[in-house]
Amino acid sequence: MKLFDKKKNRRNSNSKKWDRYHSKDILPMWVADMDFESPVCIKNALRRYIEHGIYGYHSEPKELRDTLKKYLNKKGWNIKKDWIVLTPSVGAPIYSIYDLIPKTSQVIVPTPIYLNFLKAPKHLGRKIKKLPMKTENGRLIIDFKKLLSTARKNSWLMFVNPQNPGGTVYSKNEIKELAKIINKKNITVFSDELHCDLILKENLKHTPLGSIKEIEKNIISFYSASKTFNVPGLNCAFAVIPSDKLRGAFKKNAQGIIDDANITGLIALSSAFSKGWKWRDDLIKYLNLNLQILLKTLEKYQNADPIIPEATYLLWVKIKNPKQKNLQSHFEDYGVGINDGIEFGKKDFIRINFATTRQNVKKASKRIEDALINL
Repeated sequence: MKLFDKKKNRRNSNSKKWDRYHSKDILPMWVADMDFESPVCIKNALRRYIEHGIYGYHSEPKELRDTLKKYLNKKGWNIKKDWIVLTPSVGAPIYSIYDLIPKTSQVIVPTPIYLNFLKAPKHLGRKIKKLPMKTENGRLIIDFKKLLSTARKNSWLMFVNPQNPGGTVYSKNEIKELAKIINKKNITVFSDELHCDLILKENLKHTPLGSIKEIEKNIISFYSASKTFNVPGLNCAFAVIPSDKLRGAFKKNAQGIIDDANITGLIALSSAFSKGWKWRDDLIKYLNLNLQILLKTLEKYQNADPIIPEATYLLWVKIKNPKQKNLQSHFEDYGVGINDGIEFGKKDFIRINFATTRQNVKKASKRIEDALINL
């Protein structure tokens, strides 16, 4: 656990997260990357590549598809290796998917949701049908009854599990319930599952949506090492697309829009999924302690109502904001850089990234208190 307490100065290190406030005393707790060094296995693998000294056009590591197949097999999904499509991220494919969807198709977007699912259609001039999520037993989930009544035949659904920004891990029963709706309405689903290896509660388990046999050909699933192992800057993710037709259309549409996954990202992905799980287990313990510090701070104030995340290092908090202040600016004035919920489609909420050192979390907690007192 001492590894995660290690102070690492990220200022002037070309860090998007920290450079936003490079000349200000503001703790950046916004964009989803962590202030922790990646595991040694990744650093060693990258070091071997760098020391080779020639950085020409690359092919994928030979063992990679076997590694990814084993990874999903442990989650109960026996995939074929040719279902895998390597991509540089999940962000660009979101734009590509929106471009691929027929203009006449209904696109359902449960909100709040990862911001690119809202930015992409706006950028491309695509209409979407927002489906407000509901809070049930302290969990942010899709309202399945509303989804069933809203969805037209052959529509599309944007799905995130674990949910971002709410941190919900959909149960096996919930996934089966969703699968019934998908099957009944023949819905095609873009399933963002990037945070699936950051489950904070030991009794919960991630179920890949594509693992439900009856609907597997309707699902485009996305995974990555980027969030769990803190390598988003290495540009690598992968899709799993069982349908030959859908996979072919995705790959064709991606040409000229999506570049290849970066070789450093592929090396990191292969190394992390082979040798990084002990590091991940230690990370989860550290994140849980950070979360408890924030929750103890927030419980003192009636104008802050957090949804306790079951996964991710992101805390989604409802804020009573009677003066309708700009929440991002307000919290920045008190020294904390957060995401305003508006970015995710929900006003009067904030998202806090607690994947930083314990010292930073304690310092941020005091500043958050001051911001809440002065709302």
